[in-house]
Amino acid sequence: MRTINTSGGPKQYDSNRPGHVNTSDLLEPPQMRYEDEEPDILTVLPAGDWCAVVEGVAVPMPVWVVLDDASMYGVVVGVDGCIDLNADVEKHPNFSGYKQANNRQGETK
Repeated sequence: MRTINTSGGPKQYDSNRPGHVNTSDLLEPPQMRYEDEEPDILTVLPAGDWCAVVEGVAVPMPVWVVLDDASMYGVVVGVDGCIDLNADVEKHPNFSGYKQANNRQGETK
């Protein structure tokens, strides 16, 4: 016996029985994607003590941008002092990763 989700709730069915059971994963990842448009900004979260490492230098980030496709990226303050939420720091040619500025992991007190 197997259990499947239906619009009426979970149902048991005998998988050895002749015939077939129609199921749909239309609303489950990875099908739940828009292939013809860029993801939209869903929310903006404070970055805390996280930094982007650009050209070997830890650059403080004010925010994380979360997209509606469940991905996210960091944003740094621009040279003009503004924050462009569409400026994904990961697209910078010298970006090498993220790190926490005050990461004390491994230190002893």
